[in-house]
Amino acid sequence: MKAVNADGWKHAAKGSTAPVVWVVLGALSLSVSATLIALAGTSSVTTAFYRCSLALVMLLPLLVREVRRHGLPDRRFVVMALLGGAFLGADYLLWNVSIGDVGPGIATVLVNMQIVLFPVVVRVITGTPLARRFVVAIPVLLVAVMLAGGVVGPAPGGAAPLRGTLLALAAALGYSGYLYFTRDCGVRSPEYLVAPVFLATFAAAAMAAITGLFTSGIEVDLPPRTWVCLVLVALFGQAVGWLLVGAALPRLAPALSSTLLLLQPIGAVLIGIIWLGDVPTPLQSAGCAIVLATVWVLTAGSARSKRGKGPESGSGGDLARDAERAVAATKP
Repeated sequence: MKAVNADGWKHAAKGSTAPVVWVVLGALSLSVSATLIALAGTSSVTTAFYRCSLALVMLLPLLVREVRRHGLPDRRFVVMALLGGAFLGADYLLWNVSIGDVGPGIATVLVNMQIVLFPVVVRVITGTPLARRFVVAIPVLLVAVMLAGGVVGPAPGGAAPLRGTLLALAAALGYSGYLYFTRDCGVRSPEYLVAPVFLATFAAAAMAAITGLFTSGIEVDLPPRTWVCLVLVALFGQAVGWLLVGAALPRLAPALSSTLLLLQPIGAVLIGIIWLGDVPTPLQSAGCAIVLATVWVLTAGSARSKRGKGPESGSGGDLARDAERAVAATKP
């Protein structure tokens, strides 16, 4: 897959509707993850392990085909993807617990705070200054997160709103680490689509397995309903969703793709209401709306800034693309 510049995004978006369909289907595919995890009813480590290991089986034939076409990726590519997968594994382990604490829809909305946390991580590691709009947005988002998680206001239906909110934010931080290490793969070798997903998924599965050895272990004797849920979350929430979104993002204008990707947390909330009866309180709904609106403003603003100033080097110059990837993955 060839890299596409800012003008190419606009041209590709006008020339074909296929990428729009891909990103919509990908976002909707990812949005079912949280509800399927809740329905599976297994421990966090068990869910993370099977979600990733089952997805590896699904991705392997695609990986073989990609390697035959492009050859093996270089060592740096592999190392960056594996390091990113370790952070992704931490993200899954924390996020799975938060789903039980605050509900699948709210947990998916909260984990989208990664779009703000990623630039903060880059700032801490590389010293890249934060854009002013991110600094201004932080206090707004903190208030919105407390509302969405049920930390303030009437007690929501979740088991532990404060713990769930903190775990979801920690999961978002883990995903920010995933973005930091894996962004190099797409920049250096954009022709690989399956390889970074496969390698990161492998590392996340390994981390879940190691965690299981030292904690509660990984359950094997599971009822049929649980296996069905785990297979579906591996298929839609790990393999299909990420591949569709990954193929679409380079072909779409950043503002358009970031807007479409908001279908994921919105879809997660709606699916949680329909399947689980997990209805947010009015204050939680208001918090979710503020979070999603702020995320959209930040990503759209990043895209406008990039078009106005032209390509920049370093982490700051790729902010719009990184923001898109942050919104996309949840699991997410």
